[in-house]
Amino acid sequence: MRTLPLLTATALTLTAAPALAADNLTIQETVLDRPTLVALGVQVLIADDDDRDARIDVRYRVAGAAEWRVGAPLFRVKPEKVELPVPQQFAGSVLDLLPGTTYEIELHAVDADGLDETWTVMGTTREVPGDPAAPNVIQVSDAGQLADALGAAEPGDVIELADGTYAGTWAIDGSGTAEDPIVVRGASTAGTILDGEGAGGNILEVYGSHVHVERMTFRNANRAIRFQTAGAEGNVVRRVHIEAVNLGIGAREDQLDFYICDNTLNGPLEWPYVYSDDGGVSANVDGIVVYGHGHVVCHNELVGWGDALKTHQDGARAIDFYGNITRSAYDNAIELDGSAGNTRAMRNLLLNSYSPLSFQPIFGGPAYAIRNVVVNVTDEQTKLHANSDTGETVGAIIVHNTFVSPNRANEVHTTDTAHDFKLLNNLYITGAEPEGGKTVDLTCPISDAEIDYNGYWPDGQFDFGAAGDWPDFAAMQAAGVFEAHGTLLGADTFASGLTAPASYMQVVTEADVALSQSSPAIDAGLALPGWMGGIEGAGPDLGALEFGCDAPHYGPRPEGVDESTPPPACGDSGGDTTSGETTDGETTDSPDPTGGPGSDGDPTDGPDPTEGPDPTGSGSGPTTLPTTGDDPTGGDSSGGVATDGTGDPGATGGSEPPGEGCGCRATSRPPAFMLLALLAFARRRRR
Repeated sequence: MRTLPLLTATALTLTAAPALAADNLTIQETVLDRPTLVALGVQVLIADDDDRDARIDVRYRVAGAAEWRVGAPLFRVKPEKVELPVPQQFAGSVLDLLPGTTYEIELHAVDADGLDETWTVMGTTREVPGDPAAPNVIQVSDAGQLADALGAAEPGDVIELADGTYAGTWAIDGSGTAEDPIVVRGASTAGTILDGEGAGGNILEVYGSHVHVERMTFRNANRAIRFQTAGAEGNVVRRVHIEAVNLGIGAREDQLDFYICDNTLNGPLEWPYVYSDDGGVSANVDGIVVYGHGHVVCHNELVGWGDALKTHQDGARAIDFYGNITRSAYDNAIELDGSAGNTRAMRNLLLNSYSPLSFQPIFGGPAYAIRNVVVNVTDEQTKLHANSDTGETVGAIIVHNTFVSPNRANEVHTTDTAHDFKLLNNLYITGAEPEGGKTVDLTCPISDAEIDYNGYWPDGQFDFGAAGDWPDFAAMQAAGVFEAHGTLLGADTFASGLTAPASYMQVVTEADVALSQSSPAIDAGLALPGWMGGIEGAGPDLGALEFGCDAPHYGPRPEGVDESTPPPACGDSGGDTTSGETTDGETTDSPDPTGGPGSDGDPTDGPDPTEGPDPTGSGSGPTTLPTTGDDPTGGDSSGGVATDGTGDPGATGGSEPPGEGCGCRATSRPPAFMLLALLAFARRRRR
C-alpha cells in the first residue's frame, strides 16, 4: 500500500515536470474518497499509458474474510476533455457494502506494454449516525424553552420537544462531536411542529457540526432548514416532514458527511407544471441540496419541487442518492451536476419528471445512475448537457435503469458533445406511436460512448444525430455502430401491464415495472457482476429489476430500519467470489479478469464503489483533501412564502436566480483539488 503526504494542487504544479510520452502505465498513488455508509470510492492516480490500453481490475472482501468478491474494473478518466483541473486517474466505486465495516480492496493493474502489479488498500464505511454516547436529555415544551436550549446546546445534549406548535424561527450555533452529537428531536413527526409564521428566511439555521434534527414538522416559511457554515461536518436530518415552504433543506460549500434520510418534503409546485411552461422560473425551488463531499441522501419522499435532489458544488465527490422517491419534479428529480467523480444515484423511484437524471456537466466521472425506475418523463431521460461556464459533460455511467416515457423512449437534445458515457442494460419504453415516429432521438454530438445491451419498445426511427440515423431497429443494428446486442421488446414488457402514459400531463402515482415472464428483456443483458443486484437466470435482465426479485423499498423506512438492517438479497448481489490471498503485491488466485465491453479499463462488471476524497478519512485509509466549489448563492429572502402544501405554480422562490437552461449555475470557480505530492507526474489538461 502506498501512503504519502498530501500537498495542494498549487504545490504539485510547482514541482511536477512534464511527462515524456510513454505507453506503459505508471501507478503513482491510490486515494480513497470519503466513505459513505454503503460504498467506498477509489482513485488511482497515474501517468503515462499514452496508448490507453491499460486496465485496473478490482476485488474486495470484508477484512479478515476468506473469499474475495469481484468488483467493477475502474473507469479511465480522461481529464483532457474536462474544463476543470482533474488528475490523470482510474476511478470507481465498490457498492452495496455494510455500514461501519472495514474492507480490503485489491487492485490489479495490467498494461500490455509491460505492467502487471497488484496491491491492496483498506477502507471503512461510515456507521449509521446514532445518539450520543453520554446523552444529556433536556425537555422543552414551548418556543422560549426551545430557544434557550438551542442557544446553550453542548455536545451530548438531546433536546426533546413535546408535541405542540412552536412559532418562530431558530438558530443553533453549537457543535456536537462524532461520539456526542447534539440531537434536536420531536416527540412525533406529525405532532411536533415548528411554524415559521411566513418568515422570509429559514425556520431553523444550523451553524455547527454533528447536529441531528429529527422527528418534527417544519412549515410556513421560505426555507425549512439551512446548514449555514462552510465546511460543517456530520449533520443529520432524519424523519422530518417539510411543507408550505419554497425551499426544503439547504447547505453551504465544502460541507462533509451529512446524512439526510427518511424525510418527507412537500413542495409548492404541482404537476404537470414543468420547466418548459415558463423557461425555468421555478427551476431552483429546491427540495434537498448538498454541497461538498461524502453526503448520504436516502429514502426521502419529495413531491412538488423544481429540483428535488441535487449536488451543487463543482468538483463534488462521494455523494449517494438512494432509495428516494420523487413524485413530481418541475425540472430535475436528481441532479448530479458539477460532480467530479464517484457520485451515485442508485435504486430511486422517479415519477413525473421534466428531465429526471441530470449530468450537466460531469467533470471526468464516473458519475453513476444505477437501477433507477423512471416513469413519466416530459423531456430528456438523462440530461447529458454542458454548462457554458464549466464545459461539457464527461464520464456518466448509466446502467440497469428502467425508463417509461410518453413521447420518446430516449432523447437528448443539445449541440454540446457528451463524452465518455455508457448506456448499458437499460430499458427504454415509450408509447405505441412515439413522437415524430422516433423511438430514439439522441441527437447530441457523441464522443466515445458505449451504447449497447439496451432494450427498446416500440420499433421506430433511431436517430443518433451525426453518429447515424436509421429508419428502424434492424437497420440500426445492421449498421454496427450501436446496440450490436440490443433487444427489440414487445408491448407486454411488464407483468403489471404498465404502459407509457398517453401524455406527460397525467399524474402517475405508482409504477410496477417487474418484468413479464415472456419478456425478451429477461437474460438479455451484459453480465456486470457486482452492479447492485444479482442474476437469477442465465444472464442479467434488462432494466432496474431482475425478474423474480422484489422491488426495493422506496421512500421513508419504518422506524428501526436503516442501512444496518439491509433487505434480503435477491440472487448474487455482488461479483463472483474467488479465493486466494495477496502477499507482497502478488495474488495466488487472480481476480476474474473479465470486463465488459469497451476499452480503457472502464467499469463493466462488479460492485461499483463511489465516494469523494477526504483528509479526515474516517478510518477509510489513504485519502486526499476534498475539493472546493462554487460559492452558494443566497435565496433566503427570494420568492414568496407558500401557505399550504400545494403552493402556486408561479412560485419563484429558489436557492438562486433562474440560471441558463434547466437550473444551470451561471457562476462557478474551479475546485482546488488536493493531490498527493512527492510524485512527479504531468497533469494533462485542455481548456
